[in-house]
Amino acid sequence: MKKLHPLQTLLILGAIYFLIAAYAHFFGQTIFPFYVSKLYTPYHDTLLALCDLIFITIFLTAAKNPHNNDMLNVILIGLLLSIVFNFGIIFKIDFVALGSPEKLFQTKVETALAAIYALSILKLKRLF
Repeated sequence: MKKLHPLQTLLILGAIYFLIAAYAHFFGQTIFPFYVSKLYTPYHDTLLALCDLIFITIFLTAAKNPHNNDMLNVILIGLLLSIVFNFGIIFKIDFVALGSPEKLFQTKVETALAAIYALSILKLKRLF
C-alpha cells in the first residue's frame, strides 16, 4: 500500500470534515454540542450541504495529486473566502437576538480552525 504524504492526509481529513458538515446541514444536525433548531432553514442549509459536497470533491481531487498547485490554491482561496465571510457573520449577525448566542462562539471556532487548517496546508505545500 502506498504511504500517504501528510499533505494528502490533511486534505482527506478536510474532506471528512466537510462530509460531516454536509450531513449536519442537510439533516438539520450539529457538529457542536448545542443546537438551535429555529436557525435551521431547509433551503439554505441544503445549499450549504451542496457547497460542502463541492468542497469534498475538490479536497479529494487535490489529495489524489497534491503536486497540483492549482487545486491547492483553489482550496486556499475557498478557505480564505470562508474566513472573510465568517468575519462578516461575526460582526453582522446578532445571535443573541436570534436566540442562539452559542452560535457566535461556534462561528469563531470554525473561523480559527479554518485559519489553522489553511496555514497547515501552506506549510505542507512548501514541504511537498
